[in-house]
Parts: sequence; C-alpha cells; structure tokens
Amino acid sequence: MRRFGLSLCLALAVSGLAYSAQAAGLNCAVGLSVHKGASIWLHHKKLTSCAGAMGCKCVSCYDLNGSVYSACYPLVAAMPK
Repeated sequence: MRRFGLSLCLALAVSGLAYSAQAAGLNCAVGLSVHKGASIWLHHKKLTSCAGAMGCKCVSCYDLNGSVYSACYPLVAAMPK
C-alpha cells in the first residue's frame, strides 16, 4: 500500500511539472465570437481572418522565442446578440 501511495504521489508531481513547463512557454488570447470578415494583424501583417458564415472563434498564441501562431475556426451556430 505504501508503494502505491508513493508511486501515485510521484506520478502526480511529474505530471504537474510537465503541465506547468508546457503552459509556461505558450501564451494565448482567445476571441470567442468574432464576426465574419474580421482579421488579426501584427506589425501591419495579416495573420488570419474569419471566413465562417456564422462567425469564428479565433486563437492567437506566442511563445518565448517570439513566434506567433494564429487561427480562426468557424462557428457552427450563430453568435448571440
């Protein structure tokens, strides 16, 4: 029983460290209801735009070395007003 408890604690500690190390390197912003035709710009450069008929959910992330990732995903239902 002691081995099981010790191995469980060790597994939780390792998974917590892995999650915090992964989350620390990537910072994101999420736009939940972006209207059709909206664009995300950075330094006068268009990264992505919303092409969904009902609007989009857009996500923009950057990591510690300065790389920027951006994507818009179409919504399947209309945005609430």
